[in-house]
Amino acid sequence: MTVIHNSSSEKSFLLTKPTLGVCYYPEHWPENLWEDDLDRMLELGIEVIRIAEFAWNKFEPAEGVYTYDFFDRFLDLAHQKGMKVIFCTPTATPPAWLTHKYPESLNAKEDGTLYRHGMRKHSTHNSLVFQEFTKKIVDKIASHYCSHPAIIGWQIDNELNCEINVFYSESDHAAFRTYLKNKFQTLDKLNECMGTAFWNQTYTSWEELHLTRPTVSNSNNPHLSLEEKRFISKSTIEYCKLQADIIRKYKTAHQFITTNGIFGHLDNHEMTQSTLDFITYDSYPNFAYDTWTEPKKPGNLNDRRTSWNLMKTRSISPVFGIMEQQSGPGGWDSRLKQPAPKPGQMRLWTFQSLAHGADFISYFRWRTSWIGTEIYWHGLNGYSNEPNRRLQELSTIRDDFNRLTEVAGAHYKAEVAVVKDYDNSWDGEQDKWHGPLDDFSDNGWFTAAQLTHTPMDFFYLQNNDTNKTTLEDLMKYKLLVYPHATILTQETADLLKTYVEKGGILIMGSRTGYKDEYGRCPMFPLPGFAGDICGVKVTDYTLVGPADEDEYALWDGEKLEAPIFNDILKAREGAKVLATFKGNYYDGEPALVENTIGTGKAYYFGAGFSTQTAEIFLRKLGFATPYKDVIELPKEIELAIRNKQNQDYIFVLNYMPYSMEIDVKKTMTDLLTGEEVHGKTQLVKYGVMVLK
Repeated sequence: MTVIHNSSSEKSFLLTKPTLGVCYYPEHWPENLWEDDLDRMLELGIEVIRIAEFAWNKFEPAEGVYTYDFFDRFLDLAHQKGMKVIFCTPTATPPAWLTHKYPESLNAKEDGTLYRHGMRKHSTHNSLVFQEFTKKIVDKIASHYCSHPAIIGWQIDNELNCEINVFYSESDHAAFRTYLKNKFQTLDKLNECMGTAFWNQTYTSWEELHLTRPTVSNSNNPHLSLEEKRFISKSTIEYCKLQADIIRKYKTAHQFITTNGIFGHLDNHEMTQSTLDFITYDSYPNFAYDTWTEPKKPGNLNDRRTSWNLMKTRSISPVFGIMEQQSGPGGWDSRLKQPAPKPGQMRLWTFQSLAHGADFISYFRWRTSWIGTEIYWHGLNGYSNEPNRRLQELSTIRDDFNRLTEVAGAHYKAEVAVVKDYDNSWDGEQDKWHGPLDDFSDNGWFTAAQLTHTPMDFFYLQNNDTNKTTLEDLMKYKLLVYPHATILTQETADLLKTYVEKGGILIMGSRTGYKDEYGRCPMFPLPGFAGDICGVKVTDYTLVGPADEDEYALWDGEKLEAPIFNDILKAREGAKVLATFKGNYYDGEPALVENTIGTGKAYYFGAGFSTQTAEIFLRKLGFATPYKDVIELPKEIELAIRNKQNQDYIFVLNYMPYSMEIDVKKTMTDLLTGEEVHGKTQLVKYGVMVLK
């Protein structure tokens, strides 16, 4: 039996070996199926099941009436079989009796129309009524079930801020006013910080303040919009903490508390640091297609793009869990048309998660639902409950995992990180000069790192009550890329400058440093506090229009794409111009400036970062293909490195529907086969290797 424990110091999920789980819904099936289901799960290597996240009525069928016998029977059977359980709080789906009698518990649209019962996530975290019902149900199930020996951990709610991540009920408007009062203290201070002198928005009473409501042209005060997202995050974290605090009163020492998913308008880093033992993610690689209704044609960066979100997850918990790993074709009856994973893809996607730091991988779901909205979300079993190819593939994964015990606890290894922060992400949602540029460059750096086999992290700057980024955090990386730090405070700039002085390499791009913490544009030279770091001044700037898209920059005679937005630069004394623009009215003006500070270097590039541009930076600065002396791979293959006690584990993943040739430069052992590998060899379609 796998022993599961957690590490509160690094917020990681630590196990004695990589472990398989599955999501199970005993309330959907006759009790005479339970025993056979559990027996088959165990036979296929599943050691942990997640239950109860949508089962509120099984605990409280009517207001104030609590029953426990249903899950008592199931937990007793699970314990008898040796199956471990992650128990969930059921607050993602409040019952009909609650929302009918207490409509103030419901979330609302911008115009105040309530979202009604019949879906999920239809409540609001800020309703005092709903909070009271949450406290009661969590207290009842935690006090009753925490002592059960089958339970190893707790999942709070399900996918916080999923389906919808804005809240506009009357309770939310009232809570927002309280938030603003606490933060700004006076209306004069609020009006100053929110720039309400513009268009005569000045507030003279707290009751005049609201969250987003319908306006002419659907445009809102951008500074209040940023505060709104901060407020939503704070409210969600408080709601998560409300539940976690209750569970901690009753849970045993070996039980952990987590939640699943990383969704919008939520500082998942702060939530994990302040409330959880670690985070888990729900990995659905078919979502990596460009829309949920029209899948892309086959390509090497379709399902591979899920690595983007796995990178975000491990920035929260270096070793994490997957609470829902896609196992079958996806779909609700109303949306989410997705093809079935081809033979081998379920195993490939499992190893994609493992390669990026997930030591616990739980499939969604055991059996495809025969009722409800998710009748097309297929699980390991189909409707018939008969043997199928996915179950056969699972037996292969079971055997694979049994060979990978030593990998458990290893951390992903990267020397390069793209720097992120929530304020800029939230500000960019409304800011159409900044947000799309940031998304474009994030994609450019991610794709370039993937295609050059450069292991890369996301690193989130933190500055809150529970976690503050330190110089030591930054010095883990030799190269930091902060593409478009539109909001850049003096405190963050000082930290980045010290990182460079101590030997780090920093790359920044256009649209950096021109806003303050409230999203205002103060009257100072651009790029604000980044100027001292990068040794540069922005003398002019412009969006790149359709007529100018052929322009570029020239770096040592090499063409460098300079898309989306251009900052025209002037190097300060001591800084060096490396590239100049070609085309447009600023032909010949500086496009890239290098500044040496201490033992490090800072670069300012006055444009967005396409894949081609990011690839050139990685190559010229010496970070591309860092493992070329160990293994040579085609671009279609993903390379990931996990390291433990100075031992590298090299994950090689083929996303293509045909074999690919790889060249192993040094003799290594494939842990999945036990065989030595050296020289050129074929990696089968959707194949994986774990080389030591």
